Amino acid sequence: MNKVKLNSILSIIFLIFFFCSSSHSSATEITSIDTDSPEILTIERAIELVKATDPELSIARLNAENDELYMRLENMAYRLIDTDSIDTVALAEQKYIPKAQKDLSARVSKLYKETVPVTLRAKAIISYYDLLDAYNEKEWKKQRYQRVDGLAVLAKEKARGLKNTGTTQEDTMLVETRLASAQVEWLEAERKWEEAKIKQNEILGVDAKKDWLFSPEQDAVTENPPITFEDAVASLTADSSTRVQKKGDVQIAQLRVDLISKYSALSTDPGKIARNNLEKANIELEKMNRANVYALHSIYQSYEDGYKLLQTSKRAVELAKENYTKMITQFKQGLLDTVKVLQAEQELAHLEKEYVEAEHSFNQIRLNFQ
Repeated sequence: MNKVKLNSILSIIFLIFFFCSSSHSSATEITSIDTDSPEILTIERAIELVKATDPELSIARLNAENDELYMRLENMAYRLIDTDSIDTVALAEQKYIPKAQKDLSARVSKLYKETVPVTLRAKAIISYYDLLDAYNEKEWKKQRYQRVDGLAVLAKEKARGLKNTGTTQEDTMLVETRLASAQVEWLEAERKWEEAKIKQNEILGVDAKKDWLFSPEQDAVTENPPITFEDAVASLTADSSTRVQKKGDVQIAQLRVDLISKYSALSTDPGKIARNNLEKANIELEKMNRANVYALHSIYQSYEDGYKLLQTSKRAVELAKENYTKMITQFKQGLLDTVKVLQAEQELAHLEKEYVEAEHSFNQIRLNFQ
């Protein structure tokens, strides 16, 4: 298993939740792309666009540089206090604590800067799936409208007696009503698609009205995640900026305890407070480690359940389509009335909706593994 991929899985997992619930930063410049020619969007293309335009790497670099400079300044102040002159806890803390804090900030900033490519990758994949989900819903609503439109044409022909006299004007009106409803849903899906394009194109750093297409072959679904649960758990020990911060909090809390022990007494009130804070810091670190493991359990279980639901929904749609095709044939032959055909169409539409929703849900789970 690629070590880099293992070290980044947990970062990606929690970055997913962050990006899904917060606003996205604007790109520094818009990539020039021909908006008149829809492009097939892939995950790789989305990552390429985000990395080329997102300012996060530059911001992280500047923050890391500043924290390095702050650390140097603090080191200068650290040297101004001679170790042999320290005779109180306050003076000891003045010498050692700020230096430890600045050292920790510099380490965290440097590590965060190194993980920004993982952050941007996660951001790009989220954008890709948000666009894909809106596109899938638009295409489904369009296909449903075309299906009902075909039924409406057939019903009109039958009502005019071109096929037979088994369909009345009232039957035609029922189909026309269903057609109007399907058209409204399609137009609403188109509106959501246009809205999603503007929002996600800002993240991708392209023109607001840039259009996209998706290839169904590019996004194959596998029954098992690409990373085993055991490998994912092993990757939790890798240092992330959050983990380093928590460990640093423990080290600084321990330093306060050591300084009080050396220059005063732990039995004093400040000593008791310092020991309590050390215990709290250790609890917070353990709490984070425990939460990470449970988060992995939840994500892997969601993947398994989501995959089963997706495949079951897909099969249900296939069966409903076969049934609808047979009923259309019987309708043409005058063996079924309009109401039964509309019921079959409604059932098919319901199952298609469930499949689109299952696909959307599963895509959100897959984000954690790509």
